[in-house]
Amino acid sequence: FRSEGAPRPLYVIEGKSPQDVVRSLASLTGTIEMPPRWALGYHQCRYSYFPEAQVRDIARNFRDRDIPADVVWFDIDYMNEYRVFTWDAKSFPDPKKLNADLHAMGFHTVWMIDPGIKAEPGFSVYDAGTSKDAWVKNAENEVYKGEVWPGWCVFPDYTRADVRTWWSELYPAFMATGVDGVWNDMNEPAVFNVKSKTMPEDNIHVGGNLDGYGTLVKGPHLQYHNVYGMLMAKGTRDGILAANPDKRPFVLTRAGYLGSHRYAATWTGDNSAEWDDVEQSISMILNLGLSGQPFSGPDIGGFNGNGDAALFSRWMGLGSLMPFSRGHTGKGNSQKEPWAFGPEVEKTARTALQRRYRLLPYF
Repeated sequence: FRSEGAPRPLYVIEGKSPQDVVRSLASLTGTIEMPPRWALGYHQCRYSYFPEAQVRDIARNFRDRDIPADVVWFDIDYMNEYRVFTWDAKSFPDPKKLNADLHAMGFHTVWMIDPGIKAEPGFSVYDAGTSKDAWVKNAENEVYKGEVWPGWCVFPDYTRADVRTWWSELYPAFMATGVDGVWNDMNEPAVFNVKSKTMPEDNIHVGGNLDGYGTLVKGPHLQYHNVYGMLMAKGTRDGILAANPDKRPFVLTRAGYLGSHRYAATWTGDNSAEWDDVEQSISMILNLGLSGQPFSGPDIGGFNGNGDAALFSRWMGLGSLMPFSRGHTGKGNSQKEPWAFGPEVEKTARTALQRRYRLLPYF
């Protein structure tokens, strides 16, 4: 075992069975709270469904073809030039009506929010964060900027309790449009055009109180890299819960740490439409479960590449039985909805998803 960074405490858990070990782990980290029931259904996503006419078409096809599904997802192209908490007025002129119409069809919606905030004076989120001195700083104590989807971005320091509170306060207005859940992506955080693909290891996180879990000390990004995404998810969950206190919140996070299951589900990241990835998705989900994260799944069908009918059919059969069940693929790939590979595969997908819904009480 090798670890980079400062020395850490090491916990050794002994038990008579794997189940005993995981129970003991849960006594240290806490357990997952019950997710909303709809989150246990089937989710349909791609990078990206837009404009809204395409979203409506996808939803209608699920209902017309009698294929069970509960959730439609929105990747970054719904935003105004990738500024978080905004909508592109041309592609999504009335998100509140779109969400309401999808709700009327029995769908819930999940929309992406990334940590990279466009460094643009006049952009309300940037101005508000700057007024609170919320951004991660470099080793010279200057605000760190890195390139992501919107261009040059700044990044909230989620190790600070006051920054997490400010972040959570951004959500009520966002959720008021009828948004049901939030997808935190790119939250390692991912940074373009640098060898490490993330922020420098010597960036500084201020730290602070962790709401009953002790205090985070001031330290470098090397120390907090794996924790960063979990703390973002915590702030997001707090915001959703404050906006809708009578509903169970749902968050999906790409990055996490031991204990992140308290705040968010996770998925296995950008896989590929290859048979090896189908097989590996099984062990990855089992290992995440053994690490205390019970609510996870892969991109069914593969994010990178097209694959073929046989691969998609098999992956749908497996994916329909995983805790988090979401079809997803990347930009430029072929369509990967359950009907995209022809009638026979559509029949297989329908049967698999109907089976999932019959087994929903066990999930």
